[in-house]
Amino acid sequence: MDFAHMVRLGWIRSPQSVEARFGTSRAGAVDIPLYTTASVDAIVPAHPDIDWDQLRTVENGRRSPLAAPPPAPAPAPSPA
Repeated sequence: MDFAHMVRLGWIRSPQSVEARFGTSRAGAVDIPLYTTASVDAIVPAHPDIDWDQLRTVENGRRSPLAAPPPAPAPAPSPA
């Protein structure tokens, strides 16, 4: 899922989470992250280098282009 990759890349953060319980024990409790619509809407303008049209057409079961690690920065030139 591309959204999970965006979270992994640090493009969006959850400012708050809520606990959801399943059954009567806390053993079945999970934290659910909540995101604001403003933070979701800000992803596309903040990353103009991404081919968003390509991301929107990735079929189920296909690897997301965001799954690849970002390219490593170019090494600094060594002093001569």
